[in-house]
Amino acid sequence: MHLLKCSLFIAILLNSAFHSLLVNSVQCRGTPASILLAQRWAKTECKASNLIDNPACKLEQWTLHGLWPDNVKVIDPVPLSEDFFNTFEDYKNIMMKEWTFLGIADQNTYITETTTFWKHEWTKHGYCAKDFIGSEDPKIYFQKALRLYRRANLFSFLDRNGFKPNDTATYKTYQIIDAFLAIKPYVRPIVNCRKVGNKYYLSEIIICLNQNLKPVNCGTGDINVCPEGAEFTYPRT
Repeated sequence: MHLLKCSLFIAILLNSAFHSLLVNSVQCRGTPASILLAQRWAKTECKASNLIDNPACKLEQWTLHGLWPDNVKVIDPVPLSEDFFNTFEDYKNIMMKEWTFLGIADQNTYITETTTFWKHEWTKHGYCAKDFIGSEDPKIYFQKALRLYRRANLFSFLDRNGFKPNDTATYKTYQIIDAFLAIKPYVRPIVNCRKVGNKYYLSEIIICLNQNLKPVNCGTGDINVCPEGAEFTYPRT
């Protein structure tokens, strides 16, 4: 019995030491000025015909895409441990409603695919968010991202400002940006669209946050930014 206890203790020490070596090898290249809270509109993402069986396509809400340090590249990232999800309370329900996988999946594969998506978010973005969230712990990263997402309550914000899901009404980028600027001057989000056929659809809104996780002005956006002057739909179906 004594020998068994010693063996277990040594194994724990070795595992801890190995994990420390992995963590110490991680590098975050770049100096982020902000961290990006990205949210996607499921109805737009699901315009792709091969996503029709994805359960998230039934959602009429903004879902969390990720929390990303800006202009940072991670080198030798540490993957999530296999038992991480056993420690994250109610993660399956969160995956189905808030931080969803908007790719090819069905009722049987959805949780597995979303688990892989979460692992990707941690590997690519999570560890290097440590300067903003104050921790290298993946659980704290996911919890902090979810709190910021819930606090933003993007659906309610847009609704209060006259933007309601509608398959015929059209908007322009400046209208959404002006709604943000009216609440806090110089807080300009990134508004992204997806083109399907000849139409543009509102797909993503990114809010930039500073070191104190307060909204700040974003940069020029990414490759999916809505074309200047183009009209887009905020689809209900």
